[in-house]
Amino acid sequence: MFNMLINCIKGVYTVEVKGHFPERILNIASVSGIYLHNVRRIDSETISFSVSKKAYEKLSQAKVEGCSLNLADCYGFPVFFRKHRKRLVLFLLPAVFIIVSSVFSRFVWKVEITGGDKALQEKVLKKISDDGVHFGALKHKIDQYEIKRTAITEIDDLSWMWVDIRGTTAKVKIRKRSPKPDLIPIHEPSDVIATHNGIVERMFTYCGVPLVKEGDWVKKGQILVTGVFRSENENIPTYYHHATADITLRLTEEKSVLIPKTTIKKIPTGKEKSVFGVKFKKNKINFSLNSRISYKEYDKIEKKYALSFLPFYFYKTTYREALVEHTETDIAKEIENRRKTFLSELQEKGMEVIELTEKLEEKEKSVTVTFSADCRVRTDKEIPINYEISNSEGETDGKNS
Repeated sequence: MFNMLINCIKGVYTVEVKGHFPERILNIASVSGIYLHNVRRIDSETISFSVSKKAYEKLSQAKVEGCSLNLADCYGFPVFFRKHRKRLVLFLLPAVFIIVSSVFSRFVWKVEITGGDKALQEKVLKKISDDGVHFGALKHKIDQYEIKRTAITEIDDLSWMWVDIRGTTAKVKIRKRSPKPDLIPIHEPSDVIATHNGIVERMFTYCGVPLVKEGDWVKKGQILVTGVFRSENENIPTYYHHATADITLRLTEEKSVLIPKTTIKKIPTGKEKSVFGVKFKKNKINFSLNSRISYKEYDKIEKKYALSFLPFYFYKTTYREALVEHTETDIAKEIENRRKTFLSELQEKGMEVIELTEKLEEKEKSVTVTFSADCRVRTDKEIPINYEISNSEGETDGKNS
C-alpha cells in the first residue's frame, strides 16, 4: 500500500522492450543504478517493466542495438497534472475548499445547550457568550475549565456545567441546582400540617399541642399539631414553640387506564424509496425526478448532511413500505404492566401499599381498569406559625420560644 502511494506521487511508466536480446536493457539499468519493478516476459522477444519518469527518460537516451523501447502505459499525479494542466479550475476548487474548510473548522459556528429549563439556558448562554463561547469564536481561545468555574460561581441556579467542543459545535451541558428543602430552624415556632387527605392511623407528638387524634379524618393542609401553647388563664401569656410529631395517614389512591383490545403493528415489506434534496431556511429543492410515493402505508426516515458553516444542508428522505397488521392485545399482560407502573408511582410518592384491588369495565373496543390502593403515608410537614390566625383565635401576651 505504501509503495503504491509513492508510485502515484512520483508517477509510473510501463515500458515494453522488443528485440532479439531485450535482456540487454536490464544490464544497462543495473549498471546505471536504475530501479526496475514488475519485470515480466511477454514473449521470447518482449519484456516489460515499470520505472519512474526520470528513469524512463534516462533509458530512452540509451541506445541498445536490435531493441526498441515503447511506452505502454503511464499513471500517477505528474501524468494527471500534465494531462490537465490547462484546467486550472479543476485543481483550484478542491484546494480552495480544503483551505476554507481548514480555516472555518478553527471557529465555533454553533452553540447547543442541553439540560435545565429555558430560563436557566438563557442565563448560561448570556454568561458563556460574554466569556468567549459564541458564534465565530476561536476554539483554541476557549478555556472550558475557566468558563465552567465562573458560570457556576455567578449563576445561583446552576449546579454543574461542562463545555465540549466537537467539530465546529460547542455542546454545553448544564444541570439545575435542586431547591433547598423548606426546613424550619428548631428555634423558630412552627405547626405540623397534613400533606394528604386521609385518616390518622398513628400519631406521636414530640412537642406541641395535638389538634386531632387517631381515627380522625383530616384534609390536606389542615393543622394537626400546633406550636401555640395558650392557657385558659388570661394572666398567663401565650407561648410559641417548634412543633414536631410523627404522624401516619391511611388513604386510598385510584387510577384508571384504558387498554385497547387490538394493537396496530407495522411490518416492513422490504421495499423503499429515497428522495434527495437540499433545504435552505424554509425552502426545499428536490433533486429526485420522481418523488411521488405510491405506498399506502410507510415509515418516513430523514437524514441530514450538513456543515455547520454553510447556510443550507442536504437531506435524504427514505420511505419504507409497511403492512399494517391488527393483533389482539394480551389484556392480562397489559394489566400486569400497568399495575407495576402504578405501584412504582406510589412508591416514588413515599406511600406504602397495604392492599391493591382492581375493577374491570369491558367495552366493545377497549377495557378500562381501575386500580384502587389502600396506602399508608407519613405526613408531618412543618410550617411557620401564622401569628395573625393564632391571635384571632384568642388573646396573646407574648411570643416566646
